[in-house]
Amino acid sequence: MAKSWKQFIKGVEAEAQASGAEHNRALRTLRSYYRQLGAELAEERKKLGISQETLAKATGIDQAEISRIERDLVDPRLQTYVKLLDGMGLRLRVEPVGRGRLESRRRLSARTSRT
Repeated sequence: MAKSWKQFIKGVEAEAQASGAEHNRALRTLRSYYRQLGAELAEERKKLGISQETLAKATGIDQAEISRIERDLVDPRLQTYVKLLDGMGLRLRVEPVGRGRLESRRRLSARTSRT
């Protein structure tokens, strides 16, 4: 069993590599989302003028952990992100990326089911 996040990710990357290109793409996409979450968290914190230390005191999450999250060195639970956002007076919201992709999938699905 992996002792650290880096070791765990290396194992996942090795499995994805062995499983083929589709698995590699999925892993890259997932990693991209995590990097984006940490970067956006840092960006919003800085915009609000809140230090990591202040956020740590407000949330009970260690300052070093906040730093690791913002730098994409750990994989925090969703609950941790929500707690950090709440500590900044923000909330998590899910919204569509773009309607085009969903609509094109529906059209493709409709075309294939009629044939």
